[in-house]
Amino acid sequence: MVGANGSFQFSDEYFFARSRTIPQDSGIGQPSGCPQGRGACMPRVNSRGCAEAYIGTSHKQSRRLTPRLRKRAISGWKRAKMPKWHAPCLPFLDMIPSKTCASRIFRAIPILVCQYLLIVTLFPVVLASGAPEQHLPQVKFIPASLINLSPEDGPAYAVLVEKDTQRVMVYEYKNGFRLKHTFPCSTGEVAGKKQKSGDRRTPEGIYFFTRAFKKRDLNPTYGNRAFVMDYPNLLDRKLNLGGNNIWLHGSNKPIKSRDSNGCVVMNNDDLKTLARCIKLNCTPIIVKQRLDMVPAEHQLADKASLTSFLEDWEAAFVAGDRAKYSTCYGEPSGDLDALWKVWDRIRTTWQRAQIPFDMELRNLTLLRGNPCAVALFDQVIHLDRQVSTVGTKKLFLEKDGKAWKIVGEVYQPSDSDHEANRLPVTALNRLDRLRRDHRAIADLIAEWADAWSSKDIRRYRACYNPDFRAGGMDLRAWIRHKERLNRRYDSIQVCIEDLKIHQGPERSTATFLQRYDSSGHQSVGIKRLRLKRIGGAWKIYRETYHRVHK
Repeated sequence: MVGANGSFQFSDEYFFARSRTIPQDSGIGQPSGCPQGRGACMPRVNSRGCAEAYIGTSHKQSRRLTPRLRKRAISGWKRAKMPKWHAPCLPFLDMIPSKTCASRIFRAIPILVCQYLLIVTLFPVVLASGAPEQHLPQVKFIPASLINLSPEDGPAYAVLVEKDTQRVMVYEYKNGFRLKHTFPCSTGEVAGKKQKSGDRRTPEGIYFFTRAFKKRDLNPTYGNRAFVMDYPNLLDRKLNLGGNNIWLHGSNKPIKSRDSNGCVVMNNDDLKTLARCIKLNCTPIIVKQRLDMVPAEHQLADKASLTSFLEDWEAAFVAGDRAKYSTCYGEPSGDLDALWKVWDRIRTTWQRAQIPFDMELRNLTLLRGNPCAVALFDQVIHLDRQVSTVGTKKLFLEKDGKAWKIVGEVYQPSDSDHEANRLPVTALNRLDRLRRDHRAIADLIAEWADAWSSKDIRRYRACYNPDFRAGGMDLRAWIRHKERLNRRYDSIQVCIEDLKIHQGPERSTATFLQRYDSSGHQSVGIKRLRLKRIGGAWKIYRETYHRVHK
C-alpha cells in the first residue's frame, strides 16, 4: 500500500505471508506484543516508512544458529534494514547472498538490476497487450470508379490520380474500400485529356502497370523507379488517341504542380512507399480530371449487374449457345467465328466422351470509367482433372439501355485485338491434346501391364524407348532379366491402382500402386514410369519401384 508521504508501506498480512515460520524452541527471541507460537513473527512499519521485521537476532548472532535457521534470520535482517525505495523489489531479496557487503550501495546494485530487468521485460509486454490493433477506417464515400478489387493473396490496391488537386490516392480493398495513402504529384503541363504525341497532356482513363524499372535502369530524369502504364489501350486506339510511354515515375528534385511532359511524377520517397502496393498487370491506375465521390453502397448495384452479366457470358460459352454468347457483344467480330469453329469441334468430342468441362473467372476486378466499365480476371478452363489458365482477360463494357455489352476484349498485358480469341483457341487445343495424351499414356500403361502379365516379351519391349535405363541396366539387359523371370515363374499377375499422370508437352510421369503376384514372389509398391513422346507415340525411358508391403 502507499503511505501518507507517498512511500510504499506493506501491510502486516504481506510480511506475515513472507516471513519464515520460526519454532518456539529455536533460540530466537520474540518482541513483546508479538503473538506466541509457531510462525509468530509480526512486522510493523517504523516512522520512516521502512518495514522492520521483529526477529530478535542480529546478523552476528545468527551465525550461532543452524544453517537453515540462520538463513531465516538473515532474511528477516535484510528486510529490517531495507530502505523504503527498495520496497517494490522485496520479493527479489532472497536472491542476495547472506554475507553481503554492509554498504547499502553494494546491496542496492542487485536490486536496481532487478528493477531494470523488470522494466525492460514487462514494459513491451504491457504495450503489446494494451495497444489496440491498427485498422484503416472504412470510408463512407469512395471514388465512383471503384466497384470491386480482387484480393488474391491479401489486400488489393487501386491507384487514383486527380489532376485538379495534383494528388495520388491509394485505396485498399479488403471487405470494403479504405483510403491508405495520399501523395502529391505532378501531371502534364497542359490541361485536358491527351490527344497526340508531344502535346504535354496526361491521358485520362483506366490503365494497368505493365513494367517496372529500378534506379539502375533509368535516366536520372525518372528518379529512383518507374512503372509503365498501358497507354494507349484498346479504347484509346479506337478513338485514334496518340502518344505512348506514359509512366508513373519518381523525381530527383522537388516536384511542382503540372510540370511534366504527360507522365505522372512523384517524389522518390512517396513512390517507394506506393511501389509496395503495385502488382504488375493487376493493379489499376485511374486518371481523371476530378474524382466523383459516391456512397460505398451505391456501387453494389453496378457490382451485381456486372457480375451477373459475366456469369451469363461464361455460361453461354460452356453450354455452346453461340446465339446467346453473341448477344453479349455490342458489335459482331470476325474472330468469334474462328473461336466457335474450334470450340464446336472440341466440345462435341468432349461431350461424346462424357468428359466434364467448365470455365472459371478468377480474381475479378471491376472498375467504372466514362463511358466504359472494365472487367479484369484470370480465365481458367477445367477439363476433367486438367486445368489450363488461358490468360488475364480484360473486357471493356458499355451499357446499351439497361444491358451491358462487350465493346472490346484483350488479354493483359498484350493489347493486340487479334489475341482476344486466339488465346482461347490455343488453350482449348492444348487441353484437348492433354486429354488425348492422358488417354494415350493410360492405354500404354494398360498395354504394358497386360504384356507383362501374359509374358508377351515382344509387346512388353514395344512399350520402352531404346534409351531406357533402370537399376543399372539398359533396355537389352532389362529384357533379358524379364525373360529369366518369365521362365522361373509359372504365372505372373500385375495390377495397377490409383494411376496419376503428370503431363508435359513432350515428357510425362505416371505414378501408381503396383501389385505383383507370381507363383514364387509377391510384392506391393509404388511404381514411377517416366515417358517421352517419340514420333507422336509415348514410350517409357525410366522406371523406379519402391516396395511398401511384403
